[in-house]
Amino acid sequence: MYLEFYRLKDHPFSLTPDPDYLCLTAQHREALSGLVYCTRTRLGLTVLLGEAGTGKTTVLRTFTGLFEGKNLVLARCTNPTMNREEFYDLLLTELGVECASSLKSRQLRALEEALIRYRGEGRSAVLIVDEAQKLPLDLLEEIRLLLNLETPREKLLQIVMAGQPELGAVLSRPELRQLKQRVSAICRLAPLAVEELGEYLQHRLGKAGLPEQKLFSDDIIVLIYRYTQGIPRVVNSLCEAALQTGFALQSPLITPSIVHEAARDLELSDADKTPAQEEPVPDDNPKVIQMAVSPEAKLIHVLPKNDVNGQADTRVPFESYVSRQRSLGFFGQLLDRWK
Repeated sequence: MYLEFYRLKDHPFSLTPDPDYLCLTAQHREALSGLVYCTRTRLGLTVLLGEAGTGKTTVLRTFTGLFEGKNLVLARCTNPTMNREEFYDLLLTELGVECASSLKSRQLRALEEALIRYRGEGRSAVLIVDEAQKLPLDLLEEIRLLLNLETPREKLLQIVMAGQPELGAVLSRPELRQLKQRVSAICRLAPLAVEELGEYLQHRLGKAGLPEQKLFSDDIIVLIYRYTQGIPRVVNSLCEAALQTGFALQSPLITPSIVHEAARDLELSDADKTPAQEEPVPDDNPKVIQMAVSPEAKLIHVLPKNDVNGQADTRVPFESYVSRQRSLGFFGQLLDRWK
């Protein structure tokens, strides 16, 4: 509805995990690099951790997209509440393994033979388990046993487990110490810092057909951060609502009052306000920004760098943004050469 008004070709803040809209911040590039490296070097088990809405599924889809046409045999498990029989049925079906028997011993034998054949053909077999923090203990044990399918030099099945931070706590349980010992790398995604949020908005609007991002000023970016704490899924919801509200008001720019109204509609709270305070008042010159510097770190207060007009400058140098986005092409070229 608002696309023509804001000169957009696509919806920039869709909630679907579209790899085309992945903004490669430094942490996203690091996580993607870890997944690619561990898979291509056949290290076995890789874990991707991040709060809900931080972009794990988008990174996973980008990761698998990089392997398209590069001899990848992929199995996806997006429903971790299956029982053991359903899990093996899904695994064999996704990996193209034929086995008429329902006996686990014969299924494992057929799976191992198929994995050895794929290895001889130069193909990588990968199992991706999303929402892995919900896996029951019996399936976690099955995943551990699958990692025993190996040659003297490498694992035959690469496994990526993605989940919320609770997955880290689950893997630290004493009864799962053998599984945790098999983790080759832990990749992490944290909420966006306020500087990354500006880069994120610029990237998504550019992909949607607006190369020069002028809808959201630096002050508005700070305000969006206060309501969303840098969680991309919440950012998308708030910005989508703000664009709809802006269109309804025929406003060429997104203003503080528009953001406040959109946040009220979504029942979002301003992190800089206490419940006892009255209706938020637009802040034309914010002095304090909250930034999340790591998954474990508490939010700390820092003063933003000001430009010559005294306005907060949260923009990321365009050169660093472009170089990071080009990393996707670099990964693709690397996989072409990496046998």
